[in-house]
Amino acid sequence: MEHIIKLLQNEVKIPQKAKLIVSVSGGADSMMLLSLLKDSSYKLEVVHFNHMLRDQSKIEADLVRTYCEQNNISFHYYLIEVGEGNFHHQAHNLRLHYLKDTAKITKAKYILTAHHLDDLTENILIKLTRGSNLLGYAGMQLNHTIKGLTFVKPLLYTSKEDILKYMNDHNIPFLNDESNDQDYYLRNRYRHTVVPIMKQENPKLLNQISQYHKQISHAFRFIRKTTMEKLNGQDLIDVSMFKSLDDAIQEDMVAYLIEKKELNLSFDIIQKIKTLILQDKPNQTYPLSKGYYFVKAYEQASIKRLISKKNVKIQIVEGENKLSNIDNFTFLTNSNTHTEELEKLCYNKLAFPLWLRHRENGDKLAYNFGHKKLKDLLIDKKIPMEKRKSLWVLTDNDNNILWVQNLYLNQTLGDKNSIYFQLKEPTHA
Repeated sequence: MEHIIKLLQNEVKIPQKAKLIVSVSGGADSMMLLSLLKDSSYKLEVVHFNHMLRDQSKIEADLVRTYCEQNNISFHYYLIEVGEGNFHHQAHNLRLHYLKDTAKITKAKYILTAHHLDDLTENILIKLTRGSNLLGYAGMQLNHTIKGLTFVKPLLYTSKEDILKYMNDHNIPFLNDESNDQDYYLRNRYRHTVVPIMKQENPKLLNQISQYHKQISHAFRFIRKTTMEKLNGQDLIDVSMFKSLDDAIQEDMVAYLIEKKELNLSFDIIQKIKTLILQDKPNQTYPLSKGYYFVKAYEQASIKRLISKKNVKIQIVEGENKLSNIDNFTFLTNSNTHTEELEKLCYNKLAFPLWLRHRENGDKLAYNFGHKKLKDLLIDKKIPMEKRKSLWVLTDNDNNILWVQNLYLNQTLGDKNSIYFQLKEPTHA
């Protein structure tokens, strides 16, 4: 098993004296990984989780703690308490949280888990059944880095059979997880029913899975490299550029933006968003998870959290008016106090008081040549849909539109009198 340490040093390129966080359950896989690492030059910080579901949990914790004490290895112990809902999802998130927390405390940059080749096989089969993108179909990755932390699976190309043989040959203590024998869990059903049939058809199934994984991973890395070059450091898709790309790059570009937000992803979602971007319609949205939307606005597409705005109508008074706790609207009738920063509206007669609101269906603008729908002006100016919803509209008490934020000033009202106003928007760093 010397190839495991060489893999860490040569392929993952972890420095020989680096500090490693190692997740150890007490099973054969993680105990083998720990036994291999303890004789290396790496500095180890072992993390053990107790999910408090089985009587055996305390025995497993004692086994790992004792092994660490005997070998002078730091031991970190966490209880995993999960509420109602998806147990596996919640437990996974809690384990990840504690692993990251331990890495932060110990100033480690690498987190190792003991997933092996049989796990990879099951993972790929589940992804093929449920649907995914190219990265998902490749299955687990040997290593990946997120926000300065590198997650590594050193045993990914080592079979369970080889692990058990090594454990027996070297007389290393471990405990079997009883839950692995229960077909209640999806992964176990693949393990006990689907995979054995496939192995009957091809005794070298795991070798084939390993080759498949590497080939798909290489293809994915090439495509992802091209994706990153095309995005050029922005989380924004240029629609014209997108239309010129190969299907594989288009799909990965969409997948990358969704992955970056850690949102739900499937091949079906990718295809729907891809179709949305390629259509001629200028403004479109597609709902994602966690309140996010994929938004296409003319020649740009990106992921945004869209907040529905309530219908707002504010009566304007002389002086400063606070709008929605963010914007300020200054309104003056005294022409001697205005500055060049204020907009000037001339009129013969207005129905006071004045009102500020957001646009409404049927809004019309007055021009010297006639009337035009506000909707048509927004289309002409190529205003993105989400910006249209937040535009301020100034009207008189008869709902005649006097001004639209950054777009329109009514010049059909005469010139005997004047009012002055200014919208002050928040500045963004």
